[in-house]
Amino acid sequence: MTQIAIHQLDPRPAAAVRITAPMSELDLGVLFGEHLPNIAHRLADLGIEPAGAPYGRYHEFGPERAVAEIGIPTKAPASTLSPIATAADGELAQSELPGGEVAIAVHRGSYDGLPATYATLERWIENKGRSAGGAPWESYVNDPSEVDAADLRTEVCWPIA
Repeated sequence: MTQIAIHQLDPRPAAAVRITAPMSELDLGVLFGEHLPNIAHRLADLGIEPAGAPYGRYHEFGPERAVAEIGIPTKAPASTLSPIATAADGELAQSELPGGEVAIAVHRGSYDGLPATYATLERWIENKGRSAGGAPWESYVNDPSEVDAADLRTEVCWPIA
């Protein structure tokens, strides 16, 4: 059973890369495996402190292409970096996770089950008489290299209108 609730969030600064890829070539596991360690290393080099779980945010997801943001929340804005809106694909940039009302579903288990959690969350939002209000994101609460797939915890966050 998926736990879902509406939370009021404050905007959170982040450092991230944006990736644009045809859906037919998209391999999120490879992209996260490549970019998250690089982001963490760059933040350390820049003296920027992480402030939360890594995330993946989906500005566009199909049918032809995906525009994904892979990042890590930070304690303060990464002002030495370009804004993500003007950064090239794969370039580390300053970003922000939005504030406001966000429906959050807690997904437990393998990432393979995330599409079903998104569908459940979307129906839940609609059943509350609301609508999706922006690009959703996933916060990866624990590390797949440290826990079994069955014990993974992912928070699926969807701004609502």
